[in-house]
Amino acid sequence: MTPSASEPFAGPYETGMWARIRCRGARLWLSALRLVFGFDAWHAAAPYACRPYKRAVVELANALRPDVAVEVGCGLGDIISRVGAAETIGVDTDLRVIRAARFLHPHGHWIHGDASQTRDLLPGPRRIDCLIMVNWIHSLSPEELAGLVLPLLASTRYLIVDGLDAEGTPSYRYKHDFAFLAGRVRQASVVRVPGEGRTFRVFETLP
Repeated sequence: MTPSASEPFAGPYETGMWARIRCRGARLWLSALRLVFGFDAWHAAAPYACRPYKRAVVELANALRPDVAVEVGCGLGDIISRVGAAETIGVDTDLRVIRAARFLHPHGHWIHGDASQTRDLLPGPRRIDCLIMVNWIHSLSPEELAGLVLPLLASTRYLIVDGLDAEGTPSYRYKHDFAFLAGRVRQASVVRVPGEGRTFRVFETLP
């Protein structure tokens, strides 16, 4: 799939002492919360205040003005809780982070499950205006990811995903080019976040 020209993340980035203090404070808070809910340590190490890419995804989603927004692999809800949709739904396979997300963001709708259950969240003709799937998708093979995403396209207007740079971090097993989406979507926008080694893409489904 041929990408369109990317746009840099508009920011502005918060830097300096106060940014470091906020990041450290958020990590301490989530580390304390981890003692209660028992979720994995990496969730506490990467809160919203420390990872500018999360704000970039939120801005991409909000620019779509969705009525219904869903994030699969929502973790503690840093992203989906900040999307200004009338209905927000966070889905994760880890019950511990879902319980913590419910505590942190009581006004959201939090589901313990996986992408295969997303189709059942909105009965009848209702559609997902914005479906967010970032980070965790790189642990899946292209075939596995296609098997999860393709059945959801008929009930989804926009899909937000992240594509890793070919020379990027080796900690992820796969680096997706989303070729399996060809003919089913058009690329609506592309954003780069400095220092992330990845591109955030918004795809609009075709009728």
